Amino acid sequence: MVSGTRRGLGLACACLVLATDVAAQTASAPPGNAAPRPPSAGGAAAAQATPAASVPATSAAPAPAAPPPAASRPSPLNPTAREFPSTTPAPSTPQLDALLSRVAALRSRIAALAGAMFSSKLRIQVRAEGESVRLESLHVSLDGGLVYTAPPRSGFEQAETVYEHPVAPGQHVVAIAVERHDARNPQFSTWQESRFVVLVPEKKLLWTRFELDDESSMAEDFAEDNEGKYQLRVKLIAEVNE
Repeated sequence: MVSGTRRGLGLACACLVLATDVAAQTASAPPGNAAPRPPSAGGAAAAQATPAASVPATSAAPAPAAPPPAASRPSPLNPTAREFPSTTPAPSTPQLDALLSRVAALRSRIAALAGAMFSSKLRIQVRAEGESVRLESLHVSLDGGLVYTAPPRSGFEQAETVYEHPVAPGQHVVAIAVERHDARNPQFSTWQESRFVVLVPEKKLLWTRFELDDESSMAEDFAEDNEGKYQLRVKLIAEVNE
């Protein structure tokens, strides 16, 4: 009986020692590692009774900033700002004078070259008749190329040489285009173009002359009698000179 009692006391002492060690370890553990304790009924009631003003407000975490939009890359096919200028600068006066001088020099060289290559020559004259006729424009061409343009208000009452240069021997086409109106009534106007084939002999001069004759009566007769006529004539005279 005595031995049983002692055995029970020893077991109680061991349990007490074990409980003491567990309590000591629990007390020495950091607060963060302690397991949360469920609130008691009294504590929950106290928390509900506490006014909202006494609860410290917690600031919300800032929302992450949105990433900046990706910059759009221009297409390599798009021209640059200076690739196609909007306006072309006009040449300055010195540049224009230099260009005209070069053109005149080039024409002189062409004329000299033609003179050295060809011994044949073509001369073209113009003469206009008509008392009441006024010339608006007059152009002379050779083989489809313009060789003479009359100045404004030209009369050509007397024959004038408008072209004389060496040319290749053989056939050539000379043409004249005329615009004219009647001085008595300018609304009666005419346009006329005539072409002629000429034969320039080798090593000789071919002299030609356009003779323009206008005997129209539209400006005078139509206003009085409600009838009139246009009478135009272009004549070319050609002659070979040694």
